[in-house]
Amino acid sequence: MYCKKCGHRFEGTAENCPKCGVKLTSDAERAPAVKAKLRWGIPVTAALIAVIVFVVLPRIFLRPEFEPIGPTNKARFLRALDRSEYKRVGQVGFRVEGQTLVVIWDLRWNTLPDSKQQDVVRIVGRAWEVVGGEDTRLRIEGEDNSAASYSKGEIHIGPPAP
Repeated sequence: MYCKKCGHRFEGTAENCPKCGVKLTSDAERAPAVKAKLRWGIPVTAALIAVIVFVVLPRIFLRPEFEPIGPTNKARFLRALDRSEYKRVGQVGFRVEGQTLVVIWDLRWNTLPDSKQQDVVRIVGRAWEVVGGEDTRLRIEGEDNSAASYSKGEIHIGPPAP
């Protein structure tokens, strides 16, 4: 130990200096160290600021254009149809003639099972009806007759009746 008053150094521990008799340890030094308390205000404030900056402000200032889940008008429906999965199974294109949607397929249409053909006609025809169209016709590329049609909830597969 070391005495701060007289500068005497000695081995071991003692409460008083062996040379001058001054008390070496104080009561404050013997008490265990107090753990630093975590201030809860700091993390809570940081979390609150982060929520405001990254959630609330972007919703107020960076609002995207309103996009409903499904197509609600003809233009959106036609964009969705142009990017649909039907292009992989034979859809070549489409056109609108008045209130009638004409979907053009390649020759793979004839290789689809009847149930799949009915599903395609029902899905596309019903969606066209929902957005305000009237009839849907499916034609095979290069042919003039309809291969299938959807009108007022009814599905017709095959050429129209004479």
